[in-house]
Amino acid sequence: MSARRLLLPAVTVLFALTACGATEESGPGSTASAPASGTPSPTSTVNITTAGDVKSADCPSASTLQKLVELPAGMTFGKVECVKDWAGAAPQGPKAGDGVYLFHYTAGTGWKYYGEGSGYDCKDLGLTVPAPFCISDSAPATKKPTTKPAATKPVTTSPSCPSVNMLESLVELPKGMTFGKVECVKDWAGAAPQGPKAGDGVYLFHHTAGTGWKYYGEGSGYDCKDLGLTVPAPFCISD
Repeated sequence: MSARRLLLPAVTVLFALTACGATEESGPGSTASAPASGTPSPTSTVNITTAGDVKSADCPSASTLQKLVELPAGMTFGKVECVKDWAGAAPQGPKAGDGVYLFHYTAGTGWKYYGEGSGYDCKDLGLTVPAPFCISDSAPATKKPTTKPAATKPVTTSPSCPSVNMLESLVELPKGMTFGKVECVKDWAGAAPQGPKAGDGVYLFHHTAGTGWKYYGEGSGYDCKDLGLTVPAPFCISD
């Protein structure tokens, strides 16, 4: 009887040790079979598309460009198309032509008005890729065409007339060109460009309260009535 009583506890201990070993062996096995978690998903890339469906990192909006110039009454910018550091905006309105407003971006100064017209040569803009606002082939380009007659004889100036340097900060003139004298009548200022490729037109600027001087247009033969002027001015034609 005493030997039988000692055997039972030994069997019980052996069974417990066997069960414990089975539990420890199953632990690592279940962990190894579990699916890995926390695997990073592939990084997605986004292609930046401009307002004119031409890829550019910094293409400005139409509203941004309209702050740099003063468009004629009833006109706004449509789509903006950008290539590298150039942006072309087509005006829309009852008197809109087939030309574009061209803007150039430079580090430190941002976007500035460059010119208005059609037939720009891409090479003159430093572009070696096609752009919707310039000609890539070797075909002759007519830069900034004007069909209006020459301006009338200069007359009086305005006491609040801006300086040449001030107006040159509002636009980007073609290489080698500067403004000559500035002539003002009321809230209008005309500046004639000087340089090897200068024509007979003027750059016209308009002053409004709150916004100051802004580029208005480029050419010659403006009608003074269209500018709201009832007195003669050197940059418009009076009846």
